[in-house]
Amino acid sequence: MKLLKDNLVFLPLGGAGEIGMNCNLYHYNDSWIMIDLGVTFSDLSMTPYDIIMPDLNFILEKKVQLSGLILTHAHEDHIGAVPYLYKYLNNIPIYTTPFTASVLKRKFESVGCTNYKIILLEYNKRFKIGAFDIEPFALTHSIPEPNSIIIRSKKGNVFHTGDWKIDPQPLVGQPINHKKLEELSNEGIHTLVCDSTNVFDETPSGSEEEVRVNLREIFKKKKKGKFVITCFASNIARLETILTVSNESGKYCVLLGRSLHRIYESAIENNYLEGLNNIVDEKDAKNLLADDLVIICTGSQGENRAALSRLINNKHNFFNLEKDDTVIFSSREIPGNEKKIGELKKNIIKKGSFFLDHNNSKIHVSGHPSKEELKKMYKWIKPKLLIPVHGEYRHLSEHIDFAKSNGINQQLLVENGDLVLLDNDSKPRVLSKVYSGKNVLKGNQILKIDDKIFSNLSVVNSDGEIFVNIIMNLEDSVLSDPVIFCPTIFEDEKSKIELQKLISDEIKKLSKSSIDDRVLSEEIKKIVRSFIKKKNGLKPSTYVEIVRI
Repeated sequence: MKLLKDNLVFLPLGGAGEIGMNCNLYHYNDSWIMIDLGVTFSDLSMTPYDIIMPDLNFILEKKVQLSGLILTHAHEDHIGAVPYLYKYLNNIPIYTTPFTASVLKRKFESVGCTNYKIILLEYNKRFKIGAFDIEPFALTHSIPEPNSIIIRSKKGNVFHTGDWKIDPQPLVGQPINHKKLEELSNEGIHTLVCDSTNVFDETPSGSEEEVRVNLREIFKKKKKGKFVITCFASNIARLETILTVSNESGKYCVLLGRSLHRIYESAIENNYLEGLNNIVDEKDAKNLLADDLVIICTGSQGENRAALSRLINNKHNFFNLEKDDTVIFSSREIPGNEKKIGELKKNIIKKGSFFLDHNNSKIHVSGHPSKEELKKMYKWIKPKLLIPVHGEYRHLSEHIDFAKSNGINQQLLVENGDLVLLDNDSKPRVLSKVYSGKNVLKGNQILKIDDKIFSNLSVVNSDGEIFVNIIMNLEDSVLSDPVIFCPTIFEDEKSKIELQKLISDEIKKLSKSSIDDRVLSEEIKKIVRSFIKKKNGLKPSTYVEIVRI
């Protein structure tokens, strides 16, 4: 690394060049801080893992001692990796707001971690982390208490937005205090590190109030059957909208999905959703008329183990989707999930039910800024330099062009692993490239995404595997038929018996050549693979064990 002690540096290890898995480092005066530590999710059904997280090899190999971890909000792509990777960060303090802290505590409990340190942030209150002068500032998003981070230093001030939008009527939380942002611009904001997710959208993302108005109209028109509404579990504003409109319509709500229950508990703990008492448990809801019932559930992205999928496929213990029911997809489709979601919608129609989504109803608004909103942020902050993050390469490139057309003099397109110099007395540039990879969670193990175990699993998934156990005496005689275990290859016993005879005959021939067991094992492996290739056209992983007694 070409890094001096007093350099102000930005280093993304996740979230720059992709949507999800956000992880950002800043360096100044020998201090390092991290902003967010999130996950992303596999979009392939055959992938042998679900959660993907940043590889912290740079921190561990360089023995970087972080002064603290700041979490901007409670979405999985910003906090999801914390319970799994925190043990590698030497118990550093975690700084965040009360709602995010509440969600995070439940995550720590789920993995059995009790040794953590959380310090609650206060908006517009400055404090020190290492050599950094930090101030959190409230923005609006699709979850309570989203905050941007103002980083002040002698080498320049940075405004790190986190995820945000401009919601004039957010329903949960307060609108953005743009006058405060304009005051900040008077100090001089050198760098704006900014959300790029909706940079291709021209019109504003919209307000949660619009969703509430439209949902009221939908409830008025629908007289028969129950509502099933699926949304992101963390969208507390949406949850409040559904509970409020249901209550006004004399309907009861039931929550399905563990993540939804955990988020609801965190909301109640932080005084959100007050006065909404129309929630019933699953057993009581079973006794209600369908016309009086609203099911709020997880599974908006087509996850086959989530509540919505189980309802549609008659695999839920208490409820099924029935004729005349209406399913509302109150969420956006995450790229890569279109096929799974399409399959759910097909099955909804087959059941004689109905569905509404963003294509035919205004029942979702995004939590990210469009071009019109970005333009307002530029005007408020007046940054000299823009660094777009939270987007794929095409989003970052579009954001660069848009910023340029709106009078921001300097822009820098960076991706994960780019070590970026931000000193206000130097030209902003990438100093060097450091390693940034991906780890995955499999069981309770954290493995590199290219670990050999996954290539082995890929072979097993496509071509199967076979185990052969041969029992011989010291005189090279086979004492019993070879034991063959291959449930993923042969359907009939006839092929297995044929292979047993072939192995026994070959051993008799090979044993006369006075070869050792290692060579014998390799020769048998070749014979087995050749047999299966001719028989089935497969090339399975093959294991041969010779036992001498």
